[in-house]
Amino acid sequence: LQGLLAPSDEVLLLEPAFDIYAAQVQMAGGKPVYCPLRPTGGDPTKGASQHFALDTDELASHIGPKTKVMILNTPHNPTGKVFSRQELTEIANVIQQHPQMVVIADEVYEHILFDKPNHPHVSMATIPGMWEQTLTLSSSGKTFSCTGWKVGWAVGPPHLVHAVSAVQQWCNFSVPTPNQDAIAQCLEQARRPHEGYDSYYDFLAAEYQRKRDILTEALTVAQMNPIVPEGAFFIMADTSGIDFPYDETEETPAMPVSPMPRDWSMSRWMTQNVGVTAIPPSAFYSPPNVQLAQNLLRFAFCKGDDTLKEAHQRLETYFQ
Repeated sequence: LQGLLAPSDEVLLLEPAFDIYAAQVQMAGGKPVYCPLRPTGGDPTKGASQHFALDTDELASHIGPKTKVMILNTPHNPTGKVFSRQELTEIANVIQQHPQMVVIADEVYEHILFDKPNHPHVSMATIPGMWEQTLTLSSSGKTFSCTGWKVGWAVGPPHLVHAVSAVQQWCNFSVPTPNQDAIAQCLEQARRPHEGYDSYYDFLAAEYQRKRDILTEALTVAQMNPIVPEGAFFIMADTSGIDFPYDETEETPAMPVSPMPRDWSMSRWMTQNVGVTAIPPSAFYSPPNVQLAQNLLRFAFCKGDDTLKEAHQRLETYFQ
C-alpha cells in the first residue's frame, strides 16, 4: 500500500474485512471504502461460500476516479468463504473497466481448503486479463504454522513488484535470511508425500478439516448455527437462537461507544459465563455495516485438539 497509494487514494475493502487492512490503508495516506458481503438468506449449513455473497453492481457503485486498490482475500478471513472462478471473473469484469486499479490478492490461506473439487482456490491473477492488475501476496505463517517468522512473498508483474521492493528497502534494515532459506526448503518439500498424504498441503487441509468438524459439532451443541467454512481456519456462527442478558449500555475501553453491538456483548458474556471466547465480527465492519454482525460470532479452530475438546465440553455443559 505504501508503494501503490498517493494521499487521498481510495482502497476498496470487502466486509467483513481483516481489521488490519483499514489501518494499513490509513497509514499509507489512503481512504478505506467498504463494500459488504451480504448473507443470501439461505441455509447456513450449505457453507460460507454460498452464504456470503458479493453484489458486483454494489461493488461497482463504490468505485470512483480516486479508487486505486481493491484488497481481495480468498480464502476469506473471517468467513471462510472461497471465491469461485465465476465470482472472480465477475469482479475482474468490474476492475478491468478501471485501468488505474490494482487488486492486492491476499492468499495466505490458499492451502487450507476443505472441499477442493467443489471449492478450489483460484488466484485472481489467473483470471484472463488480470495479471497486469494483480499483486498476489502469500505467507509461510499460515501454511507452515510459523506466524512469528514473518516470511512471505509478493508475485506479480514487474511494475507492481517494484512498488513493493521500492518501499521494502527503506523499511527493513536486514532480513531473516536463515528463516527465508528454511521456508524456501519447506516450499519444495511440501509438494512431496507427507504422513500418508500425497503432499504436506493435503495433510494440512485434512488436519484443519478434522479440527473444523470438532468445533462445528461443539457450536451446534451450543444452539448456534455454524456457517461452515470451505477454507481458512475460522467459523462464523449464527447466534440468533441464543437468549442472553444483552446490555447495550455497557461500555469498555475496547468498545467505548454506545450502544454496544450485540455480538460484542455476547462475546463478553460467553467469555465470563461459559469460558469460551469468540471474536465479535463487528470488529471487521465499518460503523454503517455493523448491524450485519449482530447475530454472528467468529471462532477459530487453529488450536490444539485438547483446547477444542475442552471448548466442546464447556459449551455442552452450559447449554445442555
